[in-house]
Amino acid sequence: MLATACLAASGCTGPNSEDGHLHVSLRPLFYSAVHQPSGLRALLGSKVCFDAGIPASDDTWFEGIEACYDMAIAGVPIADGDCVILDQPSGVRIDYTPRADCPFDEAEFELLPDRFRVEGVPVDGLRARLEWHMEHWAEHLAERLSSRPADLIPGADEPLRLVPDVLVGFPINVIDAAGERVGWDLSQGRVLEAKGGDPARTLAPIEDTDALWPVRVGAGEQSTLTLEVAGAVLPVATVVATPVEQAASLEIVAAVGDEPFGARAIVRDGEGRVILGAPVEWSLVEGELALMPVDDFTPPEYTIVADDCVPPPTAAESRRAVLRARLGELSDELEIEWTAMPPEEVRDEPFSPNPACQRGTGPAGDDGLGDRGCNCASTAGAGGGSGAWLAALALMLGARRRRSGG
Repeated sequence: MLATACLAASGCTGPNSEDGHLHVSLRPLFYSAVHQPSGLRALLGSKVCFDAGIPASDDTWFEGIEACYDMAIAGVPIADGDCVILDQPSGVRIDYTPRADCPFDEAEFELLPDRFRVEGVPVDGLRARLEWHMEHWAEHLAERLSSRPADLIPGADEPLRLVPDVLVGFPINVIDAAGERVGWDLSQGRVLEAKGGDPARTLAPIEDTDALWPVRVGAGEQSTLTLEVAGAVLPVATVVATPVEQAASLEIVAAVGDEPFGARAIVRDGEGRVILGAPVEWSLVEGELALMPVDDFTPPEYTIVADDCVPPPTAAESRRAVLRARLGELSDELEIEWTAMPPEEVRDEPFSPNPACQRGTGPAGDDGLGDRGCNCASTAGAGGGSGAWLAALALMLGARRRRSGG
């Protein structure tokens, strides 16, 4: 059995089994980049491989659970990682039964029986769409939301308005008429892209990913994305090149839980339609925070926000900052507040601020060159180290707005 650290950069997920005691991975079945709960529906004919881990008390996962669980489907024993073909609408259910001879200390984790179910559905009447996975993270963690903007994601039939020559990575969901997700087999599906009058070509996933597809259009271009799976070709999205000059408004939405997590600057055209890929510039009006890009496949409207610039307090301490996003003459500011807590464990090494730290420059109208702290050019590397999952929460609304529209 292998113990693996739950690192933020690896996008750790919580338990998803029926009673919440295990995390079950289903590749090559893809359902959502955010959460794959027991009872999910998937296309008939899909291949499903069940690979489970046990969460421990110290934010680690124990993988390879055969030493502690017997696994069976309809009473037939299987091994962890075994695969089945989903060939019946009733689907499959895998039962996990604790073994009495588990060789590991039960103080690390509690072994309890659990199960995971997958139902089968035909492809008839389904379509596909891009998954705005960071926004869906916010929905998944909705218990932390003080409020939620309603129109951050274009509808399934709306085109994606993308600034030319900006690369964005999207997972792809299969959905039914009600917008509910249906899992699909990554090994049996192809994403196709057609531009102009050219024949459709297979769109390969982004390198080093298997469920993230590159979306990009040149100036004046329009592309059509489809998903070929289960003997059908499903519409995904129309992508329309939209010059950044069409931007007419900008609004910040920030993630604040126990501490700041991230933010998105929502850019819209004159009709209120979302434009993605605008070269938004992030800064601080007040406070000290690290502001970092997410990765090479997330546009600059998103930023990781981390309280990594001031040493942790010795007692609970109220902190605040004012974020600023600017796009040409458009700008918005948002005040966020949180309570910084002392660390659970005292470390011997001295505190070291994040290289991406910024310090507030003052109200709009300053020359913009105030004391920004260390706003290093190497923030992309720093962002990876701080964990892309923080920015995956980038739409949790926090605190009070101080708008200065262009």
